[in-house]
Amino acid sequence: MRAMRSLRQRLSLTLALVLLAAGALLAVSLQDFPRRLVEDYVLSRLHHDADLLYVRLLDAVAAAPGKDIDPAMMAGVGPVYELPLSGHYFLIQRGEQLIRSRSLWDEDIAMPELGAAVERVQRGEGPAGQALLVFAARFPDAGGGLPVTLVVAEDVTTIDAAIADFRIKTFVALALALGLLLILQRRVLVQGLAPLDEAVAACRRLERGEVVPIDATAPAEVQPMLDAVSRLAHHHTQRLTRIRHAVGNLSHALKTPLAVLAQDADEIGRHGDPALAARLHAQLESMRETMERELHRARLSGGGPVGSNFEIRSQLAVLVDVLQRLHGEGRVAIELDAPDEGLPVDREDMLELFGNLLDNACKWARGRVRVQVEPAGAGEHLVFSVEDDGPGVPEALLGQLGTAGLRTDESRPGHGLGLAIVSDIVAQYGGTLRFGRSAGLGGLRVEVSLPIAG
Repeated sequence: MRAMRSLRQRLSLTLALVLLAAGALLAVSLQDFPRRLVEDYVLSRLHHDADLLYVRLLDAVAAAPGKDIDPAMMAGVGPVYELPLSGHYFLIQRGEQLIRSRSLWDEDIAMPELGAAVERVQRGEGPAGQALLVFAARFPDAGGGLPVTLVVAEDVTTIDAAIADFRIKTFVALALALGLLLILQRRVLVQGLAPLDEAVAACRRLERGEVVPIDATAPAEVQPMLDAVSRLAHHHTQRLTRIRHAVGNLSHALKTPLAVLAQDADEIGRHGDPALAARLHAQLESMRETMERELHRARLSGGGPVGSNFEIRSQLAVLVDVLQRLHGEGRVAIELDAPDEGLPVDREDMLELFGNLLDNACKWARGRVRVQVEPAGAGEHLVFSVEDDGPGVPEALLGQLGTAGLRTDESRPGHGLGLAIVSDIVAQYGGTLRFGRSAGLGGLRVEVSLPIAG
């Protein structure tokens, strides 16, 4: 599931970055485009008014050649240029003569420096703190060899405020749209990758030995993978079933010959060759141990539906009660410290694991055995320990514990398979198994950590 979450995170992050980049580009465009659009519209009007003023100027020059222009001749361009502080202004520079619109009243606006340019557009401050868009242009000589410069300006304060309000509303709408798109793309990803989740879950169940039918319908890009997993699960289940049946059949087939050989060994012993009979019994016992071990391996490898979840405290309490009666009431006290929770692991495997460890501890304990299981909570491992107050195991043998057939004391009952079976179960689950000396009780301490399949 980490890989799936990582894939979702990578895709979500990539798509989110693409959306944010697109949003940032759109925001930059909205920052400049409305202003340019409005300014172009205002400039078209200023161009028109400048052309009209120049025509009036030509008429005035023609009416009085070689003289200064009468400012009254420039009236009538438009009422907005007559109304004081109307927000529409013009200046006409002809030689040393400066003609100002009546709308400027007693105020003034700065004359732009054209330099070598014919036209220039700039922002400036006008009367009463107005924000002006200023258009200045140099026109051909209107007569008398005097240069003519026309300046037309319009107040755009209200327009700037409207643009600012438009930007704010647009940015808010853009942010909401991006948020909705991010949520939508996340849901699309989750739904699109859902078939892969089912494939991962099927692999998890297959790992635990469950029968795994996959009936999900997925997109064309994913369906071949689900079909392959389904075929693999079916083939795996069939193969494990055949192996398990073959091992079971072999075991049953060998039981009768082994029983006959054991009777023959007993007969040889009764007829005066006890040494040969003992060697035969030893070899037969070794064969029985091997058969029992391999049967346990076959069961651990799967081949059927997994057992129900392992309820730690309740099921261990039953196991502890059985073992205490088995080893004699009152001889061994088993202390159980376990949380009341369930884990998604095979109950039969766990009971066999705890049962072998507790049975081994009870055989060696003088009177006390302790089982401590750490709460799993949101963790990913089942961690527990089993310890006793027996004589313990010599340091030289600790590394060999869990090996099939190893017995630290031949006088004790059993075949030495208990810890070997424990080792097989732990290895099957990919866990860790450690042996040491109990600090509190003084005997053997076994620590186990098993990963919990998600």
